[in-house]
Amino acid sequence: MLSNYATASKARVESEKSAAKESVKESVLMAEEQLRKSKSFASDADINGICVRLITNSLHQHDFWTENWNKSSKARPDAVIYSVNGIGGQKPSAKYCGELDTAVFVNTEYYGQCKSWALGMASKIMEADGIHSIHAASAVYNGKGVIIVAPTGTGKTTQTSVIFMSEKGRLIGDDWVHIDQRRKDLSAVQPERKLYIRTENAREQKWLIPILQKSKCENVIEKRGECSHEKGDICGIEMGHGCCFWGFANARAIADRHVLSSGRVAEQAPLDLIVLLRRDNKSPAYEELDPDKAIEILRSGEYMIRPGAGPREMWGKMGKEPWYNPYLLVRDDRRQERFFRKEMERARCIIINTGAEGEIIERTHQRIVKALEGE
Repeated sequence: MLSNYATASKARVESEKSAAKESVKESVLMAEEQLRKSKSFASDADINGICVRLITNSLHQHDFWTENWNKSSKARPDAVIYSVNGIGGQKPSAKYCGELDTAVFVNTEYYGQCKSWALGMASKIMEADGIHSIHAASAVYNGKGVIIVAPTGTGKTTQTSVIFMSEKGRLIGDDWVHIDQRRKDLSAVQPERKLYIRTENAREQKWLIPILQKSKCENVIEKRGECSHEKGDICGIEMGHGCCFWGFANARAIADRHVLSSGRVAEQAPLDLIVLLRRDNKSPAYEELDPDKAIEILRSGEYMIRPGAGPREMWGKMGKEPWYNPYLLVRDDRRQERFFRKEMERARCIIINTGAEGEIIERTHQRIVKALEGE
């Protein structure tokens, strides 16, 4: 039987990333009052040495949190997230105060935003010490490292999956990397113990299905007639899988990195190639980028909003995600530019439009491989 949990909010909720200190303090008091009325859980995550504590009355969020992170051994947390459900008269929302290193989620059990804010809170602390945090997937191919920087839903996980399925490929991570710029040899490392992946990837990569069936899932469609998959797709339930992993574009699973990659896992990647991805119907399929052009694209962050990356009414429309990073809770453009320019001194940079006419998964993969090989 599939381990699957359906959340009421199935995407990011309305948020305030620079909330006033007093506003967050009031929300904490409200959260603590609700926590006293229900069973609660607390767990400390080790995110590249930063301890982020989750305090919640959601068993689902606590379950995914403890699956996803290594446990911190620090005596005190560096940052705290309260995630509290069942508060009457309050719509789903989230707020964060950098001065307090505290976030409060109200009436939302969707794990994705909680995870992304944990990374953002840790990043705010790390970047002050010269460690760059990037919303990116990373892999090694034939000894050379690639980071794939992209908005949600443009194909980061898909492309890293294709790389590590090759005998020459090794997986680092599919969503987030840290690059310690205090070190002479720049390399990408990922902080998560497992992968929080879109189950819709199984539409094209059927080998994922038995892995997802053994994983803990979120918002996978289990009833006939509830799918919203692409026209022409055959429902997974009708295929006999017991569910439809691609029936809802923002359904997710927590999957073990080692099982997913058939043993082809590495802990870090050298910085040889930076790939930017976008998905629209107007940009060219492929471009070589000099640092100035790459910085211009990243700072603008224009992208097509996919399910899970914003309110439902915005899905399919163009939006802005500066630095292709929805996890930035404290935005500092000059610091981001300085970080990326240093990395581009070391690595070649290209951009691929996965939404261009005729651009298929294998063609994108071949573009990345050729760039890694210096062609």
